[in-house]
Amino acid sequence: MSSVSDTERGAARRFVSLPVRQTVRAVIAQPLIWLLAGLLALAYFTSEYFFSSANLDTLMRDIAVFGFLAMGMTLVLLTGRIDLSVAAVMIFSVIGAIQLMSLIGSLFDVRMIARGGTYVGPALPLIGLTLLLGALAGLVNGVGVAYGRVAPFVMTLVTLSALRGLSYTLTNGHAFYVRSDAYQWLGEAHLLGIPLGTVAYLALFLALAWLLHMHVIGKRIYAIGGDEKTARFAGINVRGWIVLVYVASGLCAACAGVLFTSRLMSVDAPLANGYELNAIAIAVLGGTSLAGGYGSPFRTLCGGLIFAIGLSLLNMWGVGAWYQNLIVGGVLIAAVALVQWLRRGVR
Repeated sequence: MSSVSDTERGAARRFVSLPVRQTVRAVIAQPLIWLLAGLLALAYFTSEYFFSSANLDTLMRDIAVFGFLAMGMTLVLLTGRIDLSVAAVMIFSVIGAIQLMSLIGSLFDVRMIARGGTYVGPALPLIGLTLLLGALAGLVNGVGVAYGRVAPFVMTLVTLSALRGLSYTLTNGHAFYVRSDAYQWLGEAHLLGIPLGTVAYLALFLALAWLLHMHVIGKRIYAIGGDEKTARFAGINVRGWIVLVYVASGLCAACAGVLFTSRLMSVDAPLANGYELNAIAIAVLGGTSLAGGYGSPFRTLCGGLIFAIGLSLLNMWGVGAWYQNLIVGGVLIAAVALVQWLRRGVR
């Protein structure tokens, strides 16, 4: 009897430990986890300041800004499209919101912009208008791609150029400064020791992970990127979903703009130049396919961590900005090649 009970207990232990083993194996099989661990080890041995509280706080804020852009980019890439306008939307949405608040204030004889280009109006309407402009920019991209049948590369490149031009026009080549305690609080606040922007980014990650992997929304987005003709035959409103993902990308870019400018308490047209390449690099580094249908928010989260840590290390090592751009381009090429290699089944 004892041998039987011992066998049963052994089987029970193996049954209970099976999910744990599968989870451990899944984590070990993730090259991004190993790359992240390697970067952290490299940071520990090469920089005494990397794990300082000030640098970690800055790192988490950078992760939030890059992460919002990359998550929106991931949604677009999953459908087999691309959005080159995210950085321009990020800055224009804030500049446009300040100008709209100034216009609204003039209608009611309320001063919104003080001398010297300083915004002195309320923060909440400014944030609301910023998000609205981001969504509208995404809507223009989505309608142009889905209904105008303009190639995504061309459509979003035109939007990038137009919004950057508008940003320079609206600012007349000068920066806007924001004087608002609430806006400054948004850029400096912490929740349980974590910057509020990073908390918002983690909330976005959890929401997208649930939508893409546990909801019918995710199935439709993956279906469009995997085989668009089959998705149409299955009754999926492909055009509508394409518009929706571009609107989501514009909203994410606007959120990044709010987080970015609330740290600086200012906004200027040349800011975030090249951030669209960073967003693409993070998404692709995380394994999102440029051809669509393959990728996940978790991989993008890991890609964002690796990217932000890498940039932080380059800055600490004294690598110049031009060389950093060269490295980002090289990483993007290598990541695209690696994703294609893995998708062919070579692991």
